[in-house]
Amino acid sequence: MPRPNTFIATVAAASVAVLSAGALFAQQSSPHRAYSATAVHGIAGQPTTSGTVTKSGQNMRLEFEQNGRKVVQILLPEQGVMYVLDPHTKTYMEMRGQAVPPTTGRGPAAPCDPAQMAQCEKVGSDVVSGINVERWLLVAQPQTPPVTILWDPTRRHALRQEYPDGSVTAMRFVEMETLNGRATEHWNLEIQAPGRDTLTGGWWYDPDLRVVVREDLPGGEIRRLENISVGAIDPSAFQVPEGWQRRDPTALSAPQPPKPASD
Repeated sequence: MPRPNTFIATVAAASVAVLSAGALFAQQSSPHRAYSATAVHGIAGQPTTSGTVTKSGQNMRLEFEQNGRKVVQILLPEQGVMYVLDPHTKTYMEMRGQAVPPTTGRGPAAPCDPAQMAQCEKVGSDVVSGINVERWLLVAQPQTPPVTILWDPTRRHALRQEYPDGSVTAMRFVEMETLNGRATEHWNLEIQAPGRDTLTGGWWYDPDLRVVVREDLPGGEIRRLENISVGAIDPSAFQVPEGWQRRDPTALSAPQPPKPASD
């Protein structure tokens, strides 16, 4: 079993994988729909990882296991707080950042942040797979060519991206498809670059939950939400259990003497 000083590393390694599948999808969901699901993440040539994601409003709880050790993360964006719980020792860490105002949508309302870009501007409209989209120009640094984004304000996702070198990332609606008992939109993803073979992938969107429930990315990476259960979530899921001890993250990550080989 990992010693206390390995807890931070355990959280970091495991949460990257689970957040890739869980938080990425869950944070796009409508704050008015609460659900729990199994988040699955896989990379070609590596073992598949999984965990549980619970979402209600903007609040989210992630549960996963690394090296036999259970880890829980609770994210409360409106308070700017994240808790990391160690159920084995009944201890937790509290991390604070900038609070996120309540939102009536899910995901970013625009494909870029004007405060962080030289240009982030909606310049018109277009249509992709029969869907009305917004045309945006993005410039990261002054005097550089723009990237064109065709942005779907309903799904809050880029359906087409055109880069100065001629590369294009494009999505195309295929059909409605039942996935794990839920009606989803199946989209194809294509990545084209001059002088290279076209890369393909898939994207499945649940219009009821307003969340991506499956992604098959070029290169073999997969993300899934499985065993989805829709319904009210007990508020205690987003609270630190009573009586648990708060610990300082710096103390947990402090170096410890090597463990004797005989132990």
